Amino acid sequence: MFRWLILCLLFALSLPARADDGDEAAVRAVFAGYKAAVLARKGDRAADHVTTGTLREYARYRDLALTASRTQLEALPMSERLQVLIIRARVPSTALRTMDGRDVFAYAVDRGWIGREGVERSELGTLQVDGDTAAARLKIGRTELPVDFEFEREATGWRFNLIPLTLMSEDVFRQLARQKGVGENAMVMTLLRDLMETPVDDRIWDAPAP
Repeated sequence: MFRWLILCLLFALSLPARADDGDEAAVRAVFAGYKAAVLARKGDRAADHVTTGTLREYARYRDLALTASRTQLEALPMSERLQVLIIRARVPSTALRTMDGRDVFAYAVDRGWIGREGVERSELGTLQVDGDTAAARLKIGRTELPVDFEFEREATGWRFNLIPLTLMSEDVFRQLARQKGVGENAMVMTLLRDLMETPVDDRIWDAPAP
């Protein structure tokens, strides 16, 4: 529910120049491949469709999940705090130490933790390209929402950039915290507990033992 709320509440981004047919077809194919892989829980295949920067961020989340103290986590945006705590809560530290960013991303997709609610009913609407970047409106049924999915052209072709969706959720999290009259950490814990299948307590803020 929270992830869908985030997608629905995000503000619109400006769209650049119109895509040519080749770029548009390639971007739509990348999104279709990503969506199919996520819904099939094929993490390694999904990782092939996302940007290098996306996987690099998951490597950073992995490092923070293993080492960050409460103080270090509190210095992060709420959206990043949540990402790190999800990994810390769901991936055993012994397994996490053997992973890189791609492994963490694939592990999460394999278990249905990434993207299923966000892409199940999603299609790409109006799509426009500016050089090596592209933005496509989120389309649900016949309706285009004021939310953009972003793509980047890399050496191996167009790839889906997931990081802007995470970063743009920050304003939504802050709004939810204000509405509920709670602090940032309390809001992060509410979101985390909503996503978890098992109870989570405040010890999750402490880094796992080496």
